[in-house]
Amino acid sequence: MRNNQRRTGTPTPPPSSPPPPAATMSYVVPTEFVELPSRGAFYPEGHPLHNQKTVEIKFMTAKDEDILASTALIKNGLVIDRLLENLLVPEVDPLTLLIGDKNALMVAARISAYGADYGLNIRCPLCVAENKIDYDLRSVSYLEECFDEALLTDNSVVLNTAWPCYELGLPVAKTQVGFKLFTSEDEKRLAAKQDEQTAHVTSMLAAVICHVDGNDDQEVIDQFVAAMPAADSRLLRKLYPKLVPNVELKFDFKCEACHLEKTMEVPLTAEFFWPE
Repeated sequence: MRNNQRRTGTPTPPPSSPPPPAATMSYVVPTEFVELPSRGAFYPEGHPLHNQKTVEIKFMTAKDEDILASTALIKNGLVIDRLLENLLVPEVDPLTLLIGDKNALMVAARISAYGADYGLNIRCPLCVAENKIDYDLRSVSYLEECFDEALLTDNSVVLNTAWPCYELGLPVAKTQVGFKLFTSEDEKRLAAKQDEQTAHVTSMLAAVICHVDGNDDQEVIDQFVAAMPAADSRLLRKLYPKLVPNVELKFDFKCEACHLEKTMEVPLTAEFFWPE
């Protein structure tokens, strides 16, 4: 048998080897830092956002849209919490977020996902005509009166960083109370109570007051609220909104039909995360 390879000088090919593995593609989800209205000042020590002025969140992805479309999560009122849990880079339980910080994160997530233009239909409170409104989410401002030293001093309010909570001496009851900022969990608990009963004022006060003269027993707080002078109740309820760091979603409304002019709050409807 002739050896043709040796005769023609063609080298013997090496043993065949498997092809190199295909390169895997890796996509990194971009992130951004969001300023917290609370500046982290109202979270207890040990909380991931304690004294943190900003927090890092991911941009929304198609997978996050699956969360928004989950009928089970929507039915159980968990869709926004689950979304934020997925977007937050540090491990933070969404239920422990202060309401204002949660709102700021929702606005930032909406802008990065679908842009700042928020179109919605507003029904005129006078003539009930529907008006199409285009709101620029970049115009959202932060409510930061809680950091106004003059406001705190004029109202004899002190921030106790150990709880953390505000403290105020009630002029009629001559009692010092501590009152806290609501977290998402507090808000849900209060909403459940108010669905069960009509005592909205006392249930709100019992939820927001965290101690009476240093006593944080809930039974003591409930008893105090039931006997709380109306003047003290009104003072606390009037002052409390000024001390909540939050985002302000307001706009100047003018009805095209009846020309009513009024400052209104932008509603965060279902279209907030599902623009047309």
